[in-house]
Amino acid sequence: MNITTLRALAVIALPALAFIRCGGEQKVADAPSSMPSAEPPTDQTRDLDASTAQTPQGIDVATPKEGTKEAETKPPEPKLEALNDAQIAAITDAANSAEIAQAKVAQAKSKDAAVKTFAAMMITHHGEAKQKQAKLKMKTEESGASTALQSDAGATLNELNSNPGKDFDKVYIAAQITEHQKVLETINDKLLPNVKDERLKAYLEEIKPTVEQHLKRAKQLQESLDSKNSSTPVANKHAG
Repeated sequence: MNITTLRALAVIALPALAFIRCGGEQKVADAPSSMPSAEPPTDQTRDLDASTAQTPQGIDVATPKEGTKEAETKPPEPKLEALNDAQIAAITDAANSAEIAQAKVAQAKSKDAAVKTFAAMMITHHGEAKQKQAKLKMKTEESGASTALQSDAGATLNELNSNPGKDFDKVYIAAQITEHQKVLETINDKLLPNVKDERLKAYLEEIKPTVEQHLKRAKQLQESLDSKNSSTPVANKHAG
């Protein structure tokens, strides 16, 4: 074998030896972690892309905005009835008359001494209130508030008149609590905020504490009547 042949063998053997010493690995260019799909996008993919592009991050798409149909369906808050002085005078006059009429029935039908005393107080206090209002010589004018008050009071009066008397005291006192609570709320929410005449305003401020006193006393009587009724079966049991 001549020198030329040996040199040719060496040129072939050196690259092979280098490949073996590197573990047989070949370095290739790093491929991207994910390759774009060669398939055309589907309709679902287009919809997802569109919704992502149209909905900015942090916006609640379920919340209706002002001016939209969803926001317009919310019912408006009811407005309070604006009353003039004549309408206010009609309300207080109707309340006084109703209390006097109901108290007269209570005096005739009640069997409880405390209830009779309360009824007598109603006639006296509301009678005095009517006289004071009459001195103001205020005109009266019906309104939704006065009509509702008279309707409720009339229904209560009919109920008291038709009551046989077995639970009359409880019915009468419960009605007094309801009616005085309504009158007190009406004075605070509708009458005092709307009154213009200074004399009528002074009258309202004068009768308000009396209404509060009547309400407090009616609640005390209700507790007393409930206590008597709850103790009656126990007393009968011991008596037997």
